[in-house]
Amino acid sequence: MLTDGERWAREELERLRYTPAGVGSFLAASWRRSAEIRRARPELARRARIWMAVGCVLYLAAPVRLRPALAWWAATAVMLDWHLGMFETEDGRPRNLGAADALTLARAWLVPVALDAPSPLVCLAAAATDTLDGPAARRAGPTRAGRDLEGLVDACFAAAALRGARRRGWLGRAPVAAELARIGAGFAYAVGVWFGRAEPPPAALLHAARWSTALRVAGLVTAGRGRRPLADALLLAGSGLSLALLARAVAGSSRAASPSRASSPASGSRS
Repeated sequence: MLTDGERWAREELERLRYTPAGVGSFLAASWRRSAEIRRARPELARRARIWMAVGCVLYLAAPVRLRPALAWWAATAVMLDWHLGMFETEDGRPRNLGAADALTLARAWLVPVALDAPSPLVCLAAAATDTLDGPAARRAGPTRAGRDLEGLVDACFAAAALRGARRRGWLGRAPVAAELARIGAGFAYAVGVWFGRAEPPPAALLHAARWSTALRVAGLVTAGRGRRPLADALLLAGSGLSLALLARAVAGSSRAASPSRASSPASGSRS
């Protein structure tokens, strides 16, 4: 059963034409929708503005290049404002920003910090927010925003930490290239499904590599401690395990989607 927000998104995506005029019309409709949500849910819009303002202030005291950090946070604020309508439960009940959203936004806040200096503390802090936001979301009621946008935050943090570690010589070229290729392929797949089919990607495929996260976090933490060979090995192992888990998920999805030949009327034995 689709919520009102999901129906609106699906209808707009199905009407989308990939021409300059078509994309412009889609963006204009999206902004009108976000304005309607702000008017209908002022408490949600107010909390989002406060949280974004707090993030700006915190950057003033953080060991980070201020101008890129503020530019990143401004883009994050725009994305949050644009998707306020997704802060509803899967059965369509509106929900304000809560603890799980704060944890996800904290991870987004760490992106420019990781790009400058992906220290073990920064990487462990991001991993902690990732671990804790799931249980927090289940207690409050998962939202479409958490379901569909959290992966984007994870990808941005991972890419920033990898680039930062490579720039400092903490990681070799091969493991960084492998991880960035994995992240880029996952992002391209999600975007392709959203804009090609007007529906979210299968959760089983998006979360298939989650069990390999510990290896990748361990690789980044080890890199920050100056143990580059071990860090490279851990990241390559994490990438390999991710691919294996994804391949298994794809195979399982294909089997589930295909009707069993044994149960098909056409598959009966011939006399």
